[in-house]
Amino acid sequence: MNRKYSYLACITAMAGWFTCASTAVAGDPGDPRLTAASPEPACNSLTMASTGGPTMNDKHTLLIRWMGFTNYELVYGDKVILLDQWYDRAGTQYKDLGFSPSDVTRADLMVVGHPHYDHMADTAQVGFQTHAPIIGAPLTVGKLATQGITAPQAITVTGMGGEVLDYSNLGFTITPILARHGEPPAFTNAFSAAYVAAAPVPTPSEAGALATIKARGSSSSLITAQGTIAYIFTFSNGFKLAWRDSGGVMTQFEKDALAAAGPVDVLLGAVAANIIAESQATILLPMLETYRPAVYIPGHHEEEVGGKVDRATEPLFQYAKNEFPGMITISKGFKEPVCFDTQKNLAHGYPSHNGYTGSRGSNKNLEEWGHF
Repeated sequence: MNRKYSYLACITAMAGWFTCASTAVAGDPGDPRLTAASPEPACNSLTMASTGGPTMNDKHTLLIRWMGFTNYELVYGDKVILLDQWYDRAGTQYKDLGFSPSDVTRADLMVVGHPHYDHMADTAQVGFQTHAPIIGAPLTVGKLATQGITAPQAITVTGMGGEVLDYSNLGFTITPILARHGEPPAFTNAFSAAYVAAAPVPTPSEAGALATIKARGSSSSLITAQGTIAYIFTFSNGFKLAWRDSGGVMTQFEKDALAAAGPVDVLLGAVAANIIAESQATILLPMLETYRPAVYIPGHHEEEVGGKVDRATEPLFQYAKNEFPGMITISKGFKEPVCFDTQKNLAHGYPSHNGYTGSRGSNKNLEEWGHF
C-alpha cells in the first residue's frame, strides 16, 4: 500500500509536520474519513488533560487545545500548561465550553497574556486548585494579589528584554515580550450597536453572572501599553511556539524582539476586534510578518456577548496565504486537539510549506484601507 499519506499530514498536505500514525492509507488524502487515527489517545479526545484526560505517551508530541477567546491548553509529554484562564460561563449568554473551572485540577504552569476578565477571570481559582506557578505582567499579578495569589506562586514579567524563564523541567524556556493590546477603530461601535439591537436582552440573572465574572479581571487603561505580554516558548529540541493574546498593532519593540528571536513554528495569535475582515487583516498581516510562523492558529475570534459578533477566520486565512503562500492555517472547535511532532521544526531545517503548488490571489484590495 502507498505510505505517502499519514494522519493530519493528509489533511494539511504537510507531509508529516503533525504527529502521524504509521498506518498505511489509501484513497483521497484530503478526506479525513480515509486517514489513519493518531496512536495518541490525547490526540483523539475532547477531554482536557487539565480535567483528567490523557497526556502524551510520546515525549516529543505537543498537543494544543483552544477553549474560546485566547484560552489554550498545551500538553507536552506528561506536562500541562494553561494559557489564559477564563472558563466560567455558567448562567451567561456565552457558549458552553463543556467544563467548569472546578473541573480544572491539573496544571504544571499557567501563563496570562493580559488581565482583562476574558483572559484571567478563573486564574486565581485554578491557581488555588493546581498550585501551579502563574506568569503575568505587573497589572496581572497585582489583580491576582487581590484574590489571594501572591509570590512565589505569582511570577511577574515585564517583557522589556533580558527575561528568559527556564522551565527545562517542562521541556522549554519562555521569553516574554511586551506587546500592545488591540484598539478597535471607531466604526466598530456602530456594529456593536446593531448587535445589541438584534440580540436578546440578558435576564437580570445573566447580567449579574457576567458582572461577577468581569469583576475578576482588570479594566485598567494601562493594559493597552503596559499590561499585554506575548510569549515565545522555545523547546529543548528547537521547536518554537509563540502566543499573543490580543490583536494589537506591532510596535517597533516587538518587531525588533522577533527579528532577534527568529521565525516560529506555531503562532497562537489573536484576531483583532475590527469586525470587518479587511480591517482585521491590516492588523493580522503585520503580526504574521513579525512572527513568521509556519503554522497559524487564530484566537479571540469568538463572539463578545453584547459587543462583537463571531469573526470568520476563512477570509483572514485567505489574506494570510496570499501574502505567505507556504503558511498552514488551522481553526478548530472548543477542546479539539491539534498535535505536533516538535522534532520536525524550522530550527532543524524542516520546511514551512502547506504542500500546495500554483499561484494565489493578490491582496491589492487592502491598499484601499490605507495600510498596504
